[in-house]
Formats: sequence, structure tokens, C-alpha cells
Amino acid sequence: MNKTFDGSKDKPTGRKTDHSVNGRSARPQMVQNKKRAPAQRPADQSKPSVKRPVQKHAPSKTGDKALMLKAMIKPLLVLVIILMLVILIIKAVFFYQDETDLLIREVSIEAGTQRPYIGQFFSEEPAFPDLVSTNLDFDEVNINLPQTINFNIKMYGRNFPCKLFILDTTAPKGEGIPQKMFSCDEIPDAASCVTGIEDVTDVMLSWNEVPDMSEGGNYIARALLTDGAGNETIVDVPFEVTKDSTPPVIEGAKDIFAYIGDSVIYRDKITVRDDYDTNPVLTIDTGSVDLNSEGTYEVVYTAKDFSGNESSVSVNIQLAEKPEGYVEPEVVYEEARKILEEITEPGMTEEQIALQIVWWCRYNIRFILKTSSSSWTEAAYNAYINRSGNCYSTAYAVKALFDVAGIENMIIERWPYQTATHFWNYICIDGQWYHCDATWREGYDSYFFMYTTEELLDFWQGGWNGFQFKQELYPESASKSVQNRIDYKNHTIKEG
Repeated sequence: MNKTFDGSKDKPTGRKTDHSVNGRSARPQMVQNKKRAPAQRPADQSKPSVKRPVQKHAPSKTGDKALMLKAMIKPLLVLVIILMLVILIIKAVFFYQDETDLLIREVSIEAGTQRPYIGQFFSEEPAFPDLVSTNLDFDEVNINLPQTINFNIKMYGRNFPCKLFILDTTAPKGEGIPQKMFSCDEIPDAASCVTGIEDVTDVMLSWNEVPDMSEGGNYIARALLTDGAGNETIVDVPFEVTKDSTPPVIEGAKDIFAYIGDSVIYRDKITVRDDYDTNPVLTIDTGSVDLNSEGTYEVVYTAKDFSGNESSVSVNIQLAEKPEGYVEPEVVYEEARKILEEITEPGMTEEQIALQIVWWCRYNIRFILKTSSSSWTEAAYNAYINRSGNCYSTAYAVKALFDVAGIENMIIERWPYQTATHFWNYICIDGQWYHCDATWREGYDSYFFMYTTEELLDFWQGGWNGFQFKQELYPESASKSVQNRIDYKNHTIKEG
């Protein structure tokens, strides 16, 4: 019988092991409180079986690599994900930086030139314009007002403070208006001498340079235009300056006769003319006159034009006690109003009214050589009441009617004369002076209406004229004749 090894080294048990016949081993008998012997494979009949020790198998190289690879995949994936996230973050940072670099924080525009918009605050359009907004309504911005506007632009969730500067750097424009003035005048305000002013803000005007224009001539004054932003422009204004050295002329001043208690009209028949001043100032010095005492007093008329040139004329006023039968002027005017209402109609011109007055007096006041005429009021009143009078009565009757009709008029007295004086009327119609005479004239069955001085002095009857007078005491008459328009028979005026 052969011996087998299990190749294992067990601890001794104190018993021998029995082996069965035919190569099969029998179960070893277990000894109480002893470990069971391991099962034995059947022994080869030809060769005795040997007991070999059990050994652990070492892992193969292929399996090890797979395990290692599997162990490395997860960390690698994590690393890749982290790396991709880092790359995305870096790209996002650079994208955000590039996008925000497009933003222009401060923009300036010229006032009044253009309407601002959000696109002006970017160098180019952002990648996602829908994610860009602002809290400023550009349509509500007053582009004509220089100002600084602070606002925010929200870009990708972040607010960026921005500024809009509306600047006025353009100087105002204007054009000088040529001026004419007298050397004595004050220079007009600069604002009235410049036109066509253009600027987005209010413009103030003042004189920057004014030459001495006291000697007259042509000059250039310079106006300064300053807008609300302080921009300035100089505008040249040409001046044509006239030096006035001629005093005004006083006409119609003559001695006055009046009764104590009468209202004296010192300016009656007085006119003042000047070569430049259309309205020279006339002052009347009556400081020496005592209207309550008989006597002769001096009255001084002084005319002054706007250049300061003066002229003076002195006359005497003679005051006397009212004679018996004196008629107050208002009584005369009351009678004149009654007559005027009878001979005129509403809508008549001054020329038509004047013709009716002269015509009525010519054919309603009978001529008598002697009449009571201690005063003009008595003479005119008697002419109205008695329907008679001489040339003095008739002339003053005509005058009173002219007065109540509001027609400017004067009395002219013949001068010089040889045997008798004569009176007639001088009226102003449409700014022109004309002669009128309503007194009966022997051998002449008509009257004189609106004659020029030339026509009146050219009238001859019976070898004489009789209309000479001191022309220098009265305004110059019209030079153009209107006689072709006068219908003396029907006392009407033709249109022309």
C-alpha cells in the first residue's frame, strides 16, 4: 500500500488514518472534540494520491488593468467636467468683459441738434440687445436745454451709472438793423437793433461798443449777443446820424386883444414847424399877465425841438373892460350850432361842411357898412340874429361856425390898406390851408372858397385886388388848386 501527501502540515492527532480499498477513501472517523478531517479526493488506482496545500490564485494582468481603468474613469470625468466648467466660466467672464467694454459711460451732444438714443452709449450693438435697458426716457429729454443727466443702463442684470451731457458750444447768430437817428438822441436799445437771432437758448443783447456820434455822420456800433451757455457773438449795427442845429419857427403869433373876464386862448392860430422835429414843444410864458386888470402885458412863446434848439417870439396882450352890449362867446357858439345843424347832414366831409358854411353866410348875411361891433362876439351874434353885417361881422360869423364844426381856422386882415380894412377866413382842410371869403362884394355875385394864396392875389375886379396881407404871419397855403371841383351855384363839391 502507497502513502499519500496532502502536502499540508497538520498538527498530530495521536491516531493513524485508515485508507479504503479500491482507491476510495472512507470518511475518517471523528474523534470527539476533535476537528473533522478534510475530505479526500479518490486516489488514482495507479498512483497514490498526494494531499496538496490549497493556494490563493493571483489576479491576472488584464483584470488588473480593467480595474485600474475603472477606478480612474470617475475622477477623470469629474476632472473634465470641472475643466469644462472652468473654461465656460472663463469664456463667460471674457464675454461679459467684452460686452461691457462696449458701453460708453459718458456721451456729449450739441444742444438742439439731435435726439439722443441708447445706441449712442455703445461702440457697437451688444450680442443680446434685449437684455439691455435704461431708466431714462430719451423722448422726454429737452435737447434745447444745456444740462447733465445722470441715469442707469442695465446690462445683463447689472446697472451701470451713465451721464448724458447736453452742451451748447455754438455762439448765437444775428443781423444788425441799419439805424437812423439824430445826434441828440439816445442810442436805442440793442435788442431793437438786431434781427434774425438764432440760438437754442435765450439770448441777451447789450452794446459792446458805441462810438461818439455827437457830430453826426455814419458810424458802426457793435452789439453783444450772449446765449444761456455764455457763448458770445458781436454784431455790427450801422448808424446814420444827423446833427440838428436849426431852431424851430413859430408862426401866427400876434398881439391879442381881450376883455377882462374873457377866456384867453393864447395858442389860437399859433403853429410851430421844424426842419426835423415834427412835434416841437411850445411853451407860453404868461407870468406877467393880470387878466383882472386893464393894461398891456407881454407874452413870450418859446419853441424847442428834440435837439434842444430854441426860438422865442414875444407879443402883447391888451386887456380892457367889457363894453356895453358885450356878448359872451358861448352865446355866439350856441347860435352857430343851431345854424350848422340846419345846413349840414351826417356823413359830410370837412370840405363839404366848410362849403355849406361859406355859402350860407354869403347869402344869408346882408351887407351893411355900419354895424355895432365893439367885440367879435357882438359882431358875429348880430350877424346871426339880424342877418346883416359888414366884412368883420361876416368873417367872425363864418369863424364861429368853423369853430363849432371843429375845422381849424384863422382870421386874415388886409394889410396894408389905403381906405378901409377887410377881413376874411383861412381854413385848414386835409392839412392844407385855403382862403375863404363870404362877404358880399359889389359887382361880384359869388363867394371865395378854398382859394390858394396865388389864386387869391391873382383875383382882380375893377382894376384892383384888395387881398394883400402879411403872409409871414400865417401858415403857407396849399399850392394845388381845387377850383375845378367847386360848384358855386349849387354849393357842392365834385369828387376828384
